Amino acid sequence: MRRLLRGMVILLLGLGLGLGSAYAALRLALDQTAIHVGPWRTPTDAGGTGRDLYTRAMVAVGALLALSRTETIYFMAERDDTGEVLRGDCRYVLTGRDMPARWWSITLYAGDHYLIPNDQNRWSVNDQTVTRDAGGDFNLTLSRTPVEGDWLPTGSADRLFLFLRLYNPEGTVAADPATARLPSIKREACS
Repeated sequence: MRRLLRGMVILLLGLGLGLGSAYAALRLALDQTAIHVGPWRTPTDAGGTGRDLYTRAMVAVGALLALSRTETIYFMAERDDTGEVLRGDCRYVLTGRDMPARWWSITLYAGDHYLIPNDQNRWSVNDQTVTRDAGGDFNLTLSRTPVEGDWLPTGSADRLFLFLRLYNPEGTVAADPATARLPSIKREACS
C-alpha cells in the first residue's frame, strides 16, 4: 500500500512538473517570438499554414480559432503602458484612433481568458460601437464602477487580459504588424 501511494505521489508530481514546464515554455516562446507594439503583442503568424509546433500549441492554449495574418491580426495585452500587470481593481483608459483594418474590436477577458460575467452584458467594443471625439480619438474605460462614455466592466476579476483583433488589416500592417498604431493603456487609479 505504501509503495502504491508513493508511486501515485511521484506520478502526480511528474505530471504537474511536466505540464507546468510545458506551459512556461509556451509562455516564454510567445514572449520571445512575438511582435511588440507598446503593451500589445502578437504572435508572428498565429493562423498561418507554416506555423511551428510552439505556435500551434500557443494557439491551442490561448485561442479557439486563429486566421492567417492577411485575414486577422491578433494583439494581446496583459500589461499597461508602464509594464504593470492589468488588475481588476484598477481603472484603465485605452486611448486610440481607428486602426488600420476593415473592422476591429477590443475584448476584455479575465486573466483566465474567459469573459467577465457582468449584468450589462458588455465585453467588447468595435469600430462600429465606439464613440469618437471631434479629432477622431476614442477613450475606453475599464473599471468596476460605471463611467460616462465607452466602458467595459472588470467585475470581480483579479487580472485582466485584452484581445484586439484587426480584421482584413491594411497590407502594410499585414506585412509588418509592428507598424500598427494601437491604443495606449493608462492606469488611472486602483482601489
